[in-house]
Amino acid sequence: MTVYGWAGKILRINFSNGAITTEDTMKYKDYIGGNGIGYKVIYDEVPLDTDPFDENSKVIIAVGPLTGSGVPCSGRTTITCLSCWSRGFSVVDAHMGGYIAHQLKYAGYDAVILEGKASKPVYFKIDDSKVTIEDASHLWGKGTYEANRLLVEENGPGFDAATIGPAGENLVPLSCLITGTGNSAGAGVGAILGSKKVKGFVVRGTGSVKIADPKMHKELCDYMLRELIGANNNHNVPAVPQSWAEYSAVGGKNRWSGAPGRRWEKAYGGPIDMGEQPVGEIDKIAYRSLKGYFDHGPIASKYMVKVGGCSSCPIRCYAQYEFDPLAEYNLPTIVSNTCVPISSGPSQWYPEGIKDFVDEGDAKIIIAGAGARAMNDYGLWCNYGQLMRDFSYCYKQGILKEKLPKEEWDAIPWDLMKNGDPRWVVEIVRRISMREGEISKLGLGTYRLVQEWNLGQEYFDQPSLQLITYNGYPKHHGPEDCWQTGLLYNVMYNRDCMTHHIVNFCRSGSPYELYKKILEEEFGEGAIDPPKHYTPMNRSKARLAKWAFIGTQFHNMATLCDWMWPMTLSPSKARGYKGDLELQAKFMTAVTGEKWTRADVDKACERVANMLRVMTAISFQIHENSKNLREDHDKPAAWVFDKDPDFKPFEEGTDKLDRKDVELAFDMFFEEMGWDKKTGIPTRKTLESLGLGYMADDLEKRGLLPA
Repeated sequence: MTVYGWAGKILRINFSNGAITTEDTMKYKDYIGGNGIGYKVIYDEVPLDTDPFDENSKVIIAVGPLTGSGVPCSGRTTITCLSCWSRGFSVVDAHMGGYIAHQLKYAGYDAVILEGKASKPVYFKIDDSKVTIEDASHLWGKGTYEANRLLVEENGPGFDAATIGPAGENLVPLSCLITGTGNSAGAGVGAILGSKKVKGFVVRGTGSVKIADPKMHKELCDYMLRELIGANNNHNVPAVPQSWAEYSAVGGKNRWSGAPGRRWEKAYGGPIDMGEQPVGEIDKIAYRSLKGYFDHGPIASKYMVKVGGCSSCPIRCYAQYEFDPLAEYNLPTIVSNTCVPISSGPSQWYPEGIKDFVDEGDAKIIIAGAGARAMNDYGLWCNYGQLMRDFSYCYKQGILKEKLPKEEWDAIPWDLMKNGDPRWVVEIVRRISMREGEISKLGLGTYRLVQEWNLGQEYFDQPSLQLITYNGYPKHHGPEDCWQTGLLYNVMYNRDCMTHHIVNFCRSGSPYELYKKILEEEFGEGAIDPPKHYTPMNRSKARLAKWAFIGTQFHNMATLCDWMWPMTLSPSKARGYKGDLELQAKFMTAVTGEKWTRADVDKACERVANMLRVMTAISFQIHENSKNLREDHDKPAAWVFDKDPDFKPFEEGTDKLDRKDVELAFDMFFEEMGWDKKTGIPTRKTLESLGLGYMADDLEKRGLLPA
């Protein structure tokens, strides 16, 4: 029987005994792929009291049926493991773009299960059906840039590589896996691989993905590119006026930042102007997202060479720079990155200020570039900027001076920091990655740092730190963007939530009344609030929160870019700027040959979202002696209620929340999810309706199943 969409095989590599085997993907079909496979493998094979660094801990690298099929914005890889840094040490997943996902599919695999522990540094090599474990002793200790380059050079044309850096080798919990020159999978994956002595892997796939209905697939791709897709984060109007556009961004800024006069000044062969990018002209889509300009303003154009991105994606959101001023400090000048750390960092790594290099306002982008390059090379994960915020706060509050031994404090080159020298950010990244001194405990992650340094619960309550719960990770487009709904989906995970469903339309630049009308047609009156003018919780907001929470799971399973999907809005005036929320199901139908509806997609998403919730409940019982996720795991940090002391909740001008209203929000959200309102744990009825009765039985045995 022909399998469409899926490659059909899962690869299993045991580094303890060298066994390499394959198994049938279809036994995991209900879980689609990506983190669905990852969660199922962890639940079935890794007891949740397992130390993340133990030999019995596992890492699952997985993709989904849409990846490799040519669906736009599908170059994503999901990596699942146990957390080694956040409270509860439960299941987490990390994600990276680039070209690895497609290579895995074309080599014939939907997932790779890594287990055991090698006795010496190794990497694994996938060359279609030929899989081997290779010696990596010569790569151990090297940064990811050199390691990735050497792996490709040694193995030949057509390979892509992914490696950990010194941070992962040294088991720094805040560490990641890097592919290419900046695509990273965080959440501590680097340290878990480092504990297994796995430096990384190379993969070359020369096969293909079978598509059930190529004609339908082609028509959907064309429809998406001509009518639905916008810019980065699917922002659907240009940042500044263009002759063809009815609207431009409210406030003059969004991620559709390409415009006439904005250029890649360092492009090989001469500067390239972004020009206008009308709807329907698909060859100009890549000029829409001048990401550096969005992050840093006009100065970014001076240093931009071009834009890059992932396989099967026209958006090209990775700004690629050449920072000449860094050469004077003997630092690398070529940097490729998007989002954090290139978009933030200088103000936190340099709490006493920074100084311009050549042009007014250039310090932020140049120092951010030096920091991004160093973090990528060392394989250090910033926890969505939390590492930098922790450093800055601890420095300003005198915590570092108090906790570091005097000899260590005196040996640190603070003068580099005070002088705005870009070598400072490289030095602090090096110290953390090499676990050099007491200051390197910043790399433990906030939760463990607070324990190690006895900083108390009040540390989490500081508004400047942006920690959304007491579990060790920050908000990721939370209440400041998405009112009560932003809080709800932010606290459902064991890391920052990586959910962009709502922020993509509320920061799109479209007029508020326009996107409000579109979204309230879907979720009901009152679902949408204007910025900093919130209304009390209601059922429509609960439905919206559920859509965002479970919908992210589809992107993690299928595997699609969560920055771009779903197609909620459109840049097309002819469509009334309304997107197509059925498109994901349509692509599943075209690729797999099975009839998928939006309801089918939602049910698959609910299944995996409930798996995450069940495993989190079990982990919190084991590690925190807790039987109530609502009271413990989900508890928001106090600052979301106490910020802006001159304002009351719901007044115009603040995004602070009200405690009683948030309790109502949890009640309504848990009802939508089919979870017990008191504990936030899924009921047997809900789990059985999703084919997860075996999880209900497990919860019952543990005394966790709601009555």
